Amino acid sequence: MTTAERHPMIPVAPPSLIEDFYTPEEIETIFSVIRQNGPWRLILAHHFSSTEEYLAISGGNNRKADATLSDFVAPVFRGFFGNEGVVFYPELQDIYFGSKLLDTAKSLHGAKYGMVHDLLFNLSGPSHSFDAGHFDTAVFRGMGLFNTPIWLLAIMSKCGLFDEWEVKSAQVLTYFNRSDIDGGFTYWPDGPDEDPARISAPFWNTAFLTDNSRMYHRREGNGARDQRDYPELDITTELHSTPDGQWSIRNGDKEIRRFGEADMRMLVHYTALLFDDLDDVRRYQDHTDDLTREKVFGMLIDDMRAKGTTVEEPSDPMNDTAFVARLTEFYKMAPSRYPADAPLDVQ
Repeated sequence: MTTAERHPMIPVAPPSLIEDFYTPEEIETIFSVIRQNGPWRLILAHHFSSTEEYLAISGGNNRKADATLSDFVAPVFRGFFGNEGVVFYPELQDIYFGSKLLDTAKSLHGAKYGMVHDLLFNLSGPSHSFDAGHFDTAVFRGMGLFNTPIWLLAIMSKCGLFDEWEVKSAQVLTYFNRSDIDGGFTYWPDGPDEDPARISAPFWNTAFLTDNSRMYHRREGNGARDQRDYPELDITTELHSTPDGQWSIRNGDKEIRRFGEADMRMLVHYTALLFDDLDDVRRYQDHTDDLTREKVFGMLIDDMRAKGTTVEEPSDPMNDTAFVARLTEFYKMAPSRYPADAPLDVQ
């Protein structure tokens, strides 16, 4: 099936740019929190406990026997400033709960009400990007990352069956990257079957207002091309700040790479949940119209059968690997075209 026949992942609007988004004082506070805390873990380490655990589900049957984490993953590190309405560093409270971020997010959908969801950062030095394109995890009434695995939330977004339960969201992504060697942002505003667009680096304190739960996008490889390989990368690799203002990537006490601001690519990522009116707010807060797993799987099975697929209802759909694989294949969707100036990195 084509995307158009199923459910186009098309945002409410393409990304718009806002230059000089944070004040100099806010930028200083953000960088101070990053440098004074940590060390910071790989994005992947927030979801997997070991390299072996990740490799067990990565690369399919064609994965080479001696594959390492660096065959699949770029050394991009993440830290959370706040999540689910809780700020983790008091000095960031005015930013996290501030009207600037929330009002900017609300403007994308013309929403009357909104609530802060998360504020985090991603930081890397020169690195490949093996991301072929992804979209951010959506929140549905009754189902989100707090109780639902990512794979099921992704299928719920792609199939288009659960739009009336989806909580609108918007992201404010603010980039800091002084290098002009690649490092841009690729996105698919017309759906993953169509041509992408991109915003090229350099940028510093440049915010993108975007609808990333409805739009495929990806970080591009960045920095000196001969410095992008990290053969010693492991799930335990961490990012440290150094007293001289640089960044040190380490496996335990062993430093495997060091880079400075000129080679740094950082993203400050904010998400808000948005509501059209007070009835919309109350449906979310009072749980008067929540989805359940039983309803979700029932609707998915009915949809597959209506489209000519014979499906036996599994006794444990959440943990039936064959059924999960079948859902994944049925609702498969991914970009296949990339900008000439920013091709997909392939090992």
